[in-house]
Amino acid sequence: MYESHFGLSGRPFGEKQGPDAWVSLPSRDAVLRRLRYGLEHAQGPVLLFGPPGSGKTAVARRLAVALGWPAAHVVFPALPAADWLSTLADELTGFAHGPAAPAASLRRLRSHLEAAASRGDRPLLVVDEAQLIEDPAAFESLRLLLNFATLGPPDLALVLVGTADVLDRLPPGLADRLTARALLGPLCESEARSYLAGRLRAAGSEVSLFDVEATRALWIAADGLPRRLNLMADMALLIAYAEGLAAPDAACVEAAALELEPMMPLAI
Repeated sequence: MYESHFGLSGRPFGEKQGPDAWVSLPSRDAVLRRLRYGLEHAQGPVLLFGPPGSGKTAVARRLAVALGWPAAHVVFPALPAADWLSTLADELTGFAHGPAAPAASLRRLRSHLEAAASRGDRPLLVVDEAQLIEDPAAFESLRLLLNFATLGPPDLALVLVGTADVLDRLPPGLADRLTARALLGPLCESEARSYLAGRLRAAGSEVSLFDVEATRALWIAADGLPRRLNLMADMALLIAYAEGLAAPDAACVEAAALELEPMMPLAI
């Protein structure tokens, strides 16, 4: 709606963004390096955790792109362990076979991983919302997959993603094998400024639409969380457009925060 008014090629803070919308930030780059080292050199599973809205899924997807390995990204569903194994087999192999007995799913997975290892590939499995896993058997199935090692290291690279609650749910047998644990926290003010500018550039903006005062207001209102920054910045642009302004000011940000407060996700 407001794109042409601000000379943009698209919504800079929409939920669906391409790889070109990724903004390199010191804290995010440090997390990526730590996770990548754990997967490539220590060759064990890694854990990425942080508050809701901190950008964990975006970082996990960026990690998969950086590694260049065949990847499957699954959000943990509330399924029995047997159906969970079937889901993993479908996602990793790329073929939907539907529910199957655990032994059959494990055979499918082992065959797929062995074939990948023989080609020199190492599939990457990202399990998102891992804090929702309550069934110990689901964690056990992931541990079993890490035992498949055709040429020495595990055939599967595993990334667990979730809130801090996942730390209390991981069984010792899996927690002990983690080669990296990375906390993704809120952005500092300078990172928030770079993030906003980067997303605007990716949408074709040639100027900074948020001045220092508006950026600081966004950062404070959003608690430094990228998801909140996206929601508030998008609303602030819409309000500025409706008022015929050349750019959102701090008053637009304040109005956006008030507008979004009832539906803003909690940072817990």
